[in-house]
Amino acid sequence: MFETKENALQMLAQTARCPEYTPEMIRGLMAALDLNEKGFALLMNVTPTAVRFWTSGAVRPGGTAKRLMQFYEIGPELIGKLACEQSLQDGKNV
Repeated sequence: MFETKENALQMLAQTARCPEYTPEMIRGLMAALDLNEKGFALLMNVTPTAVRFWTSGAVRPGGTAKRLMQFYEIGPELIGKLACEQSLQDGKNV
């Protein structure tokens, strides 16, 4: 039982770490998701200026932004699910 708890703690510790997204990584993610600056800003719920700062290296994304990028990098299908959910909330059929 102790070994299982230790493995679970190790897994949680590894999960808690987010990559440090460099401007190149962010631009690569945007390209992989086929999003421009404005589209990526909408997805991340930030301003296009924030995305411009990230992609230029002037500002590094914070913890929540890094976690979202990690989710979208690992599971790009989440975008479709979010769009579907938003359409349902708006009362539109998908």
